[in-house]
Amino acid sequence: MSLMQVRLGFVPLIDCALPVVARAKGFAEDENIDLVLVREMSWAAIRDKLSYGLFDAAHLLAGIPLAARLGLGGMPSQHLVVPMALGRGGNAITVSTRLYQCMLEADPAAMRGPRGLSARALKKVIDGDRAAGRPVLSFATVFPFSSHNYELRYWMAAAGIDPDNDVNIGVIAPSRMFDSLRNGWVDGYCVGEPWNQRAVFHGDGVIVALKDDIWARSPEKVLGVREDWALSNAETLDALVRALVRAAEWADQSENRTELAQLLSEEQYVGASFDILRASLHGRPVLKPGDDPVEAPDRHVFYRYTATFPWLSQGVWVGRQMQRWGQVGHQVNFNDVVRDVYRPDIYRRAVTSLDVALPVEDWRVEGLDNASDRALVGPDSFLDGTLFDMRA
Repeated sequence: MSLMQVRLGFVPLIDCALPVVARAKGFAEDENIDLVLVREMSWAAIRDKLSYGLFDAAHLLAGIPLAARLGLGGMPSQHLVVPMALGRGGNAITVSTRLYQCMLEADPAAMRGPRGLSARALKKVIDGDRAAGRPVLSFATVFPFSSHNYELRYWMAAAGIDPDNDVNIGVIAPSRMFDSLRNGWVDGYCVGEPWNQRAVFHGDGVIVALKDDIWARSPEKVLGVREDWALSNAETLDALVRALVRAAEWADQSENRTELAQLLSEEQYVGASFDILRASLHGRPVLKPGDDPVEAPDRHVFYRYTATFPWLSQGVWVGRQMQRWGQVGHQVNFNDVVRDVYRPDIYRRAVTSLDVALPVEDWRVEGLDNASDRALVGPDSFLDGTLFDMRA
């Protein structure tokens, strides 16, 4: 049987691991797919090439398919669907060593932890800068409709910072974050790995909060395809989902993480230092130059905790953040939009032949972190202890 070619675009980050592993370890070929991977440097390029048919599938930010359906971001409405997630974790908020020192001096108690509340020290720095007439601090995220943008804003807002007025927040491609920090163009950023660890390893930045410190198990990257392609290529899509789920199971094995770091370090994939990738993938990130690693065993989760399941409730949370920060009006009912975009029905259909743990429902109360749920989804509390119920 001849292989079905699938062109998949990705951005060089650790969480592009699943398509990379699916191709390199033969999981795609086992499903009769010739998986052609195309490296892009920006999320806008990925979105546009998927929307206009240059890609069949893409490694996408969780918010892009929702924004595309609503015609946000200067694009006409595009019907993209999400048949699976591509893992959890990997993001962090990194600040310059100069800003870190200012935060430490402003509020040493807040900087002692928990890390999710470290923005309290940033608030004092901002207040002091305003009183002294100093310029407003600048931060960057990777895309307006990204979990990075919403995590950075959530972290700030929980400490009383107004992200729209107290700081400047711009957009920079992930691979350009480090140079922007080193050159003093930004004071901090929220990005996926390896671009936080790179700043620390080179002595230019300090990680002040991990993604898990803000909301553990929160949505991150997804597999995106066009709805018409999904309908016309249902068997191929199912096979692609199976290949990526099998890749996720392989990537989540601790004994495979060193090999995964070596694979991702290749220039055609992430192209970052093996040592940096290995530190992050083994759950031992270094948060401050010269410090010992911290233990963060769930820094990257690819398969455990239903990490590949496209939860409707997580999609709705992303949509509600769009509304919270004025990207779309409150008249939009994301409970309806998400059911058109996030497609757990495709996921369930595709993995019937695999031994994959599946939730009973397609949604859950996010942040509940109760004992009965923990085996399936892991601890998932928000930094401020709130809950998110998509029915509310």
